[in-house]
Amino acid sequence: MTIELDSYGFPIASGIFETIKTVDGAPIALARHMRRVVTSAKELSISIPDEESIRRELSEVLAAENFPVGRLRLSFAENIFHISHSAYEELQEPARLNFFSETVPGSIHKRFPYNDRFAILEAARDEGFDDSILFNAKNEITETAVANLVFLINGAWVTPPISAGLLPGVVRAVAIEECGIGVRAIHISEIPEIQSGFMLSSLRIAQPIAFIGDMKIEIGESSRELEAQIRAHLQPVSIG
Repeated sequence: MTIELDSYGFPIASGIFETIKTVDGAPIALARHMRRVVTSAKELSISIPDEESIRRELSEVLAAENFPVGRLRLSFAENIFHISHSAYEELQEPARLNFFSETVPGSIHKRFPYNDRFAILEAARDEGFDDSILFNAKNEITETAVANLVFLINGAWVTPPISAGLLPGVVRAVAIEECGIGVRAIHISEIPEIQSGFMLSSLRIAQPIAFIGDMKIEIGESSRELEAQIRAHLQPVSIG
């Protein structure tokens, strides 16, 4: 069946998706991503193929389209299951973030169409930044357009809670469960106290932040240690 895609490569429908990094054809944290798919599918009443069928199609795609580093995307909508796999270029530079001026509702489900998030990303890039920090109605930091956030504040690494209105990211979960990251609300008034920070996502894994607006923040030993810990817990595993 031919599936019509939008300009961002998503099926022209409403559904859920996962973006997964691959290394030499082996996905990173596939089981965690699939658990999130199953949970979202149940809560949103979206029927998805059985695990055996998904793994079989995944194996075929990864065998046919092998890249040193790749971006694997799984999209699910009613009666639609679409897989794409393309080369991914590793990010080499620390991120520069600005602030998005409007309150952006968060979602615990990774849903498409994703146009609103891409629009925020493109607006940030037009201003010379990589992404924008988003806030909820309480002026608490939530996430960026495409990543979770973790900050070093007063000597402690913390990330906003899901209840603030953000996606429960796979890398964020690993950072909390395996690397000792704390979870608490972070108010906009605390921005001047941020010492270091990372953007967390399945493709970038842990990208250091160099600037928030015109405020330069440190990328020091604590940052390097945390990044190494997170990456050590996110190694590619062949689905065989």
